[in-house]
Amino acid sequence: MHESSPILFDLCVMALAAVGGFIGALIGLGGGALVVPGLVMLLGVPMKTAVSASLVAVVFTSIGAAMIPGRDPLTNYRVGLLLELVAGVASIVGALTAFLISTIALQITFGVVLLCTAALSMRRVEDVDTSMLPSTGLAARLALDGVQETAAGPRIYRIRRVGWGLAIMGLAGTIAGMLGLGAGAVKVLSMDTCMKMPFRTSTVTSNFMIGATAAAGSLVFLRLGMIDPVIAGLVAIGIVPGAMLGSWLVSRIKLRALRLVFLLFVSVMGVQMLLKAAGVLP
Repeated sequence: MHESSPILFDLCVMALAAVGGFIGALIGLGGGALVVPGLVMLLGVPMKTAVSASLVAVVFTSIGAAMIPGRDPLTNYRVGLLLELVAGVASIVGALTAFLISTIALQITFGVVLLCTAALSMRRVEDVDTSMLPSTGLAARLALDGVQETAAGPRIYRIRRVGWGLAIMGLAGTIAGMLGLGAGAVKVLSMDTCMKMPFRTSTVTSNFMIGATAAAGSLVFLRLGMIDPVIAGLVAIGIVPGAMLGSWLVSRIKLRALRLVFLLFVSVMGVQMLLKAAGVLP
């Protein structure tokens, strides 16, 4: 399609990116989970080109999401900046890994990560009250504890197990740089499950971080000449307004059915990517 009808190809890339950004913002998985397999499976874009374009788009998506009001008070910037030190370096490692490994290995990794992301996103999350616990260790020295608004008024939450959070954030950064994903499900897992941050605060802090993580990986792809400026630009043009619209509507529509459909779609895409790597699909 790219050579026979370039205008139609360009429109399809922008439409795919817009849908991915819109649904990804609603569900909280990020647009890359839909954009990368869509570019590869539907439009025939090379895997590494799709990954690099998605990383560039994630940077712009993060900027667009930051423009939506009401999120800033929830973000724990101290935790986000600390974790980003690890995630940024890991993203560079992930991007270098994507350059060095074969396309088949990258497709297998992508398929497995999509299936794991769908499984993580289906888990039930309940906030743990840590307000009565003492502030200890690295969290105390760096003043990482925060305050969340509850029905009973403001409540302090204590950050726990910072080391485990940093370790899992390293995994999230590697996934982001290697596969062009926001890796939000893994980042939130690091904060809410390991570090005991409230789930909503974890989600918003993760959104604050994804742009910096993706930017680190994007620099590697740019330096290695793997970014197609046309495809990356088209994806960015489509995904930003889609993500902004999804962020604006997230509190205005019921998401349960949409979430189930999207997670089913992500699972199917993961299986198809594995089949493509195995040579079952063209």
